[in-house]
Amino acid sequence: MGRASARAGLGLHHLRYVLAAAEAGGFRRAARRLGVQQSAVSRRIQDLEARLGAPIFERGPNGVRLTSVGEDFVLSARIAVVGLDQVVERAADAARADHRVLRIGLLSGLGGGKPQELMRSLLDREPGVLIELAEDCLNGLSLSLERGRLDLAFLPAAGGNLARVSAWRERLLLAVPANAPLGAETSVTWLALEGRRLLTASAVLEEVASLAARRLGRDAAKTIAVAATPASVARRVALGQGLGIVNESDAARVTGVAYRPLARSFLAFDAVLGRRPRKAIVDCFLSSLQGVG
Repeated sequence: MGRASARAGLGLHHLRYVLAAAEAGGFRRAARRLGVQQSAVSRRIQDLEARLGAPIFERGPNGVRLTSVGEDFVLSARIAVVGLDQVVERAADAARADHRVLRIGLLSGLGGGKPQELMRSLLDREPGVLIELAEDCLNGLSLSLERGRLDLAFLPAAGGNLARVSAWRERLLLAVPANAPLGAETSVTWLALEGRRLLTASAVLEEVASLAARRLGRDAAKTIAVAATPASVARRVALGQGLGIVNESDAARVTGVAYRPLARSFLAFDAVLGRRPRKAIVDCFLSSLQGVG
């Protein structure tokens, strides 16, 4: 409603009562059509006429008919109501369509393996779903979740004030030059990494550094070098610039690099839910987490 209608105290109910009375030719028939008492229709229309300062209807023993002012008012009111109905229908259509859109956040440089498996599983079951992906750093994804821009994001398991569901756990692997002695081992302990130059991807730096601090001491954790992605880690390992620690699902194939499990070392991921109305498709997606690990 605009300023003039606001000053007149005009509401949508006024328009609907006037239109119903004009189409029905009387207040009683309009009341039956609207499912209200006749007195309610009469009172609303009288109130509107008083606010406008002009009669909309001429009353008679056989019903009502529009005045010249009323004819102009009804013509404009009908256009306004039809337009509003169309806006509401378009908004409802958009909302229904949005319920089939799933906005998922992934840490930059990660997102292969497990997330891909989960998303493919959902699309196989719900082919009409559209998945929109947003890649960002941990802080960026956390902010988007807080502001309701994402339905969920896959982040390393940790505390926080957002609802989260355990998603999966995967092994940490050590990337080594294929011809290095460690490449012949079936599994590598943290003790074997003491004094070595270590590399990891920025997306999992915090978790890897925490593990290194517990197994090798804080000084070792502080010296871990950072690469943009697991693939960058592997390429630097191939060049002899250190040993890499990566999560298994994002271990990149690079010539001259072998991967060996890091003993008793795992990385857990959660599906962290954004602050936005919960969609049924989100629950459907979360149900697919069962059995993934």
